[in-house]
Amino acid sequence: MKRYRKGETFRPPTAAESAASADALEGFRRRSPEAQARLGRGDKILVKVHTDGIDARVGTTISSAICTKLVETSTAEEKTLLETDEEVEVFNLELADVPGDIYVQTGLTVHGTRCVELTAAPWHWAKLDGALASGGSATASIWDDVPLADTTDNLTVYAPPVLASGSLASGSWVMIQLHHNGRWYVIIAECPAP
Repeated sequence: MKRYRKGETFRPPTAAESAASADALEGFRRRSPEAQARLGRGDKILVKVHTDGIDARVGTTISSAICTKLVETSTAEEKTLLETDEEVEVFNLELADVPGDIYVQTGLTVHGTRCVELTAAPWHWAKLDGALASGGSATASIWDDVPLADTTDNLTVYAPPVLASGSLASGSWVMIQLHHNGRWYVIIAECPAP
């Protein structure tokens, strides 16, 4: 299987290459536990995305990054994810960048390419750095960690369609979520004081 590096253009396998792969895996069923055990890997794995993240798809050009494979350990009380020494190349088919240093589930395409599977859209707590008017956008500071602290990262956020009039004041706490169009939208906002 050809490995693509960040910035290289993905070329789907030819019919002959696909047929050769199918012949090599004769009798293989993608979800078969026996087949997965025989190949020594499952269909889905968890990875930690590299600090630089994975760039969004542009047209038919997809990007990838080398990610760290995670394994799950468990006791009667808790489950824990541990980073391994194994690195895996992961592609991003989405129209939005995958942020760095996050854990994501990945799966294999029918051609064996490992891709990010965003099970839920990424979200952040944020504080508006300016007023957000109906139909408009504003800059927001991203807050993370425990206790919450300003990460010094900023994003452009957009007003939700339900904000028909008025605006959200500068300094308001909001929850933002990445939409499939690549924009971050406010989905929850702090209630103004009475």
